[in-house]
Amino acid sequence: MRRLGVLFTGGLLAVGVAITGMSMVAHAFTTEDVKAAIQEYIAQKVKEGGGVYRLKDEMTGKELALEFVKIRIVRKIEGHGYFADVDFRVKGEPEKFYDIDFWVRPEGDRLIFVDARMHRYPKKEGNEWVLTTVSPLPWWWAVAQEHPGETDEAKAWQVKAAIHTHIAEKARGGGAVYRLKDEKTGEELALEFVKIHDPVRRIKGQGYFACTDFRVQGQPERVYDIDFWLNEEKNKLAVTKVRIHKEPVKEGTGWVQKLRYTFEQDNPVEIP
Repeated sequence: MRRLGVLFTGGLLAVGVAITGMSMVAHAFTTEDVKAAIQEYIAQKVKEGGGVYRLKDEMTGKELALEFVKIRIVRKIEGHGYFADVDFRVKGEPEKFYDIDFWVRPEGDRLIFVDARMHRYPKKEGNEWVLTTVSPLPWWWAVAQEHPGETDEAKAWQVKAAIHTHIAEKARGGGAVYRLKDEKTGEELALEFVKIHDPVRRIKGQGYFACTDFRVQGQPERVYDIDFWLNEEKNKLAVTKVRIHKEPVKEGTGWVQKLRYTFEQDNPVEIP
């Protein structure tokens, strides 16, 4: 009999390997299987959260207290798993809705929770709250919009998927945060993933490159800009280098980002 239990140890869980196009066990899960697994995960988190589903707002860093409404759509992306649109409302404010994307993947006969990311959020327009789409969208929405056909180069969403998988894997081993040693100060940073910037680039002789944003755990106003380099390893994309591009520096009562290096002909050049 198929097990639909969902494995998790924190808000962000890892997949088994930090690459794009990972190999999965050929196991047929139905839409109802996926919905049941996600609902089980949400129910457990609601129990842990004192009757609400707690989710960090990626844009503000504030914790949301949400109530589950329904699962609307489930999609499958070959090699990556299943993605579901889930509706929530804010506790005590039933007119404010959030559309949250849940990512789960097969592992043997189970579905494993990977991540939950905001798709649409409530924005006040006049006297009403209107659902507004985040920008940039999570990478899995680019798959539905791309043109068919194969290319010799990885597509932008595949690069983003590899980075996101890497972050999830590291977060699992780091207590639900992405831990990165600051090569300048030696400090170990506990970071929360915010987003991957557009565009993703391919740099001749260096592989693929993308910028990301992370917040310091417990200090949402402190935001790091972190660069990721990726290369093909055994015919799969893997993160090969991670560097802090911009660090948060206190100026007056706020935090601003200070460049550590710039680029000349696509090569990092340190700023004294």
